[in-house]
Formats: sequence, C-alpha cells, structure tokens
Amino acid sequence: MHYRWTTYKKIILLVLLLLVPTVILYSYSHVTSVNVIENEIQEASLNRIFTLSSQMDNIVEQLSILSIVVSKDPAIKQLNKSGREKTDPLKQLELQESLVRSLDLLSATSRWINGITIYLPGLKQAYSNDYSGVYNPEYLQRNVTTDWRYNRMEQGDSYFSKFVPSPLTSYKNPLEAESLIEVRFSKQNIVNMLSEFKSENKGEPFLYKAGSEPIASGEADMERIRQITSYLDGKQPDNSGHLMLTLDGEQFIVNYLKNKSLQWYLVDYMPLEQTLKPIFHTRNMFYFAMCFMLGLSAVVAFFLYKQVQVPIRMLMHGVQGIQRGTYSYRLQYHPKNEFEFLFYRFNEMAAEIQRLIETVYKENIRFREAKLKQLQSQINPHFLYNCLFFVKNMIAIDDKSSATAMVLNLAQYYRFITKLESTMTSLGDEMKLVRSYLDIQNLRMERFHYEIDIPDSMLETPIPRLLIQPIVENAIIHGIGNIEGYGIISIEGKETDSDYKIMIDDNGNGLSEEKAAELLDRISRPLDGESGCGLWNVHQRLQLQFNKQEGLQFAASPLGGLRVIVSWGKTIASDSDRRE
Repeated sequence: MHYRWTTYKKIILLVLLLLVPTVILYSYSHVTSVNVIENEIQEASLNRIFTLSSQMDNIVEQLSILSIVVSKDPAIKQLNKSGREKTDPLKQLELQESLVRSLDLLSATSRWINGITIYLPGLKQAYSNDYSGVYNPEYLQRNVTTDWRYNRMEQGDSYFSKFVPSPLTSYKNPLEAESLIEVRFSKQNIVNMLSEFKSENKGEPFLYKAGSEPIASGEADMERIRQITSYLDGKQPDNSGHLMLTLDGEQFIVNYLKNKSLQWYLVDYMPLEQTLKPIFHTRNMFYFAMCFMLGLSAVVAFFLYKQVQVPIRMLMHGVQGIQRGTYSYRLQYHPKNEFEFLFYRFNEMAAEIQRLIETVYKENIRFREAKLKQLQSQINPHFLYNCLFFVKNMIAIDDKSSATAMVLNLAQYYRFITKLESTMTSLGDEMKLVRSYLDIQNLRMERFHYEIDIPDSMLETPIPRLLIQPIVENAIIHGIGNIEGYGIISIEGKETDSDYKIMIDDNGNGLSEEKAAELLDRISRPLDGESGCGLWNVHQRLQLQFNKQEGLQFAASPLGGLRVIVSWGKTIASDSDRRE
C-alpha cells in the first residue's frame, strides 16, 4: 500500500513541478503587463490633456489678442476727444455705432461665444457687442487685473474675463485710464469643450483651481471630482504629473496639467479597473485552467496508476518469479484492458516454459532458455511503461493519431512476441514485428528513419522467431542512440543459390576491428548468467537451430556505423522447417 501511494504521490509531484513554474512565470508576466499598460495609459492620458490644454490656450490667447486689437481702435480716441469737446451728438452716435460694429466683427473671429466691452472712464460710458456693458466704477476697481479672472455668478452664467487698460500703466488706478477693454467668455464654452473631449476619449476631464468650484462636463460625476480636488488641495501639485488614487475601494489614474493662459489645472481621471478588466479576466481564466488541469491530472494519474502501474508491477513480479525459477507462478489479476491479453499470454508462456523445462531433452534446454531470456527481455516493464507514458502524453495534448499508432504497434508487437505456438515463423511475419518495433521507437524518439528492402521471394522463408528484432534493437540502443544527429536503420535481404543473408546497417559510431572481434568471441561463449545479451541469443539460436557454421558476422557499414549479417543455408532452413 505504501508503494502504491508513493508512486501516486510522485506523479502528482511531477505534475506540480510542471505547473508551478508555469504559474510563477505567468504571474510575473501578468504583473509586468499591468505595469506597462498603466504607464501607457498615463502617457496617453497626459498627451490627450496636453492637446486639449493647447487648444484651450490657443483660443484664450486669441481672445487676449482681440482685447489688444480693440484698444488700438482710433474710434476710442475720437470718442474721448468728442466727449471732452462736446461735439455734435450725431457724430458721437456714429462713432459709437462704428465701434460696436468693429466689436461684433472681432468677436465673430473666435470659435467661442464671447463678449467685448469698452469702458471709457473719462466719459463714464461703456460699449459692448452684446449690449451687456454697464459702466460701474466699483466693478472696475475690483476686477481689473493683469490675468484672466474667473467670475462665479450665483445667478446667470459664470465667466472668465481679462482687462487691457490704455495706457498699460493704468492697472493700479483703472479709473484714470483713457480706456479699459474687457474680454470675457462664458464658462459654458469650456463645459462644451470638455464634453466633446469626453465623447472622443475614455477619461473624465475637468478644470481645477484651489479655492474655486471645478468646471466639468454636464454629465460629470461631481461627487467623484470633489473627492479628487480635495486630495489635490492638500497636495499642491506641480505643473504636470500623475498619481494613483483609491476612492471608495476603486483605483483611479489621475493626470493633471497646468493651463498656461488661465492658470487652472486641466485634470483627467480614469478608473483603472475599466481598462485592465480584460487582463484580469484572462488572469482569472488562466488560474482556473491551472486548477482544473491540476485536478484533472490527479484523476488521470490515479486512473493510469490503476490501469497501467498496477498491471505492470504485477507483470514485473511475474517475470521476476520466472527469473528466480518459480515456473509455476501465474497472474490471477484481471484488469479488463489490454493488459489482460498480456497476462493471459504471460500465463501461457509460463505454462509453456514449465512444460518445456520438464519434458524437453537436455540438449534442447539451452535453446529454450535462450528463447525464454529473449521473451523476458522483450516483456520489459520499462519499455512498456515508456510506451504507455508516451500514449498518456499524446492523449493529454489531444494527439490521438500518435497515441493510436503507438497502441496499435504495441499490441502487434506483444501479440507476436508472446505467441508460443511455434518456435518458427516466416521472414515476412518477422519483418512485420520489426516494422512495429521500429514504428514504436520512431514515435518515441522522432530522430531516425528506417528502410527495409527484402525480396518477395524471401518473405515465406521459415526462420526462428525473434531473430531480427534483437539486432535492430541493438542498432537503435548502441548505434544511433549514441549519436547526436539523425539516425538511419537499413535492413536488406539477399538470396543466393546456397543461402540467405539479412544485413542490418546503422549510421552510429560503429566498432573497430578489435572491438568487433571481441564481441564475436563473447557471443560465441556460454552466457555468464548475470545479464542477457540479444546478440548472444540470436547467435546461439542460429547455431542450435542449424549448425555451428551459422551465426552472426560483423563488418563496417556503408552508412558509417556497424553492419550485422545474419546468414543461414537454404538446405538447413528447409530441414529445420520439416523438423519443426
């Protein structure tokens, strides 16, 4: 039981080791993305309010220039002169109408609705293009300054105004000036401009000055704006900048820029969640997917453990029992999947081995032992586990074609190697086994290809079962398995008048003449019993099945690796087939 749960925990731990770095990397990427987007939002918002402030400056400066142009109008001097000299009233009326028409024309040049008023302190008169000008000494004493002044009205529309006296030195005592030019524009002009800006952008712009009521668009959230201005009142902001505010549990990006003409701050704020909502949604979906994958991995791991690990462990115990000489060992577990076929064949194999051990002649024992070792080496739990783990991975990434190909080739492979009805088979069937084995290895490694060229006349030739596959396996493991490049396996058959030859080539590192001679000497001696050797098995079986002159030969391959030659005589093969 401890072994079972230890294996299961190892699988879960492996899944966690794969998922945790992914989550950490994604979390770091998410934080970096949020920071980049916040910076981009701040820069974009600051650029937008800079553009808006520039447009506002241009219009306000244009109105300032209008006041200077009006102050240079010669009709003003003529009116002052005619008033002092008490000239003809009709002439004065004509001068007044001329001056008002000039004010109308100048006022129309601005895109904002504005008013221009001329005050003549000497005559105690006022003229305006909208007939709203009234001469009021107290108003002039209180409001004449060098900058734009905001006049907040309890009733009526609030407005901005600026005075230009003539001469310019009359700012300190405006009632002694020859004339005072007042240019004013309604607050509604700015409100309309902010509303237009808001409709084209995502922010909420407004004008702010400490001690004054903020100016915003008609649909603005004034309560939210007052919260922001309250914070700015205590901050004393610079000419431009940005800050992050949390109001009522919601985070806002606030950008501000001081307008040069009006000396008010143009402020734009935007809820951060509104912009980052898709990113946070993606993050939550990712974490949900990770949790789902973790839970699914636990279920799949448990399923694979029950369906794969337990049968493999029992099969491994069975093979170990056979290796220890307990030939009566039988598998009683019925997994109701592909392993049931393997268990059935294993029990058949164990029963056949037990029968052969008890009944065959002593001379034939070495042949049967060699075959048993070959079967045991083929039913390798590590090989089978790797193949099934490959199937599990392909299913996990929804690569059904690769998983299906592996299962089909694996089933054909084990169906052939566990078939014990006869020790002989045809060369064509043996090559089907080799193809299945090569396809299995190619699916797992994906770095070699193979070529098989066997004449049709040789396909029905009887040979001992499992004769070619161990050599191909040796070429993959010890040949192309030790190189970094792309591997090539070539299998070619040749028929002469007296014998058959199968040549297996690879493009591995090959063997020197001394190593090849040492290998041939080793497979010609009795096995030491400590470990199996596929080449020894094939060599011994060829000699036992046919005669001592048959067996394996080694040579340099044209592909650059090792060539293994399997040869047997035609007459001997036919006799062996009749004996079988």
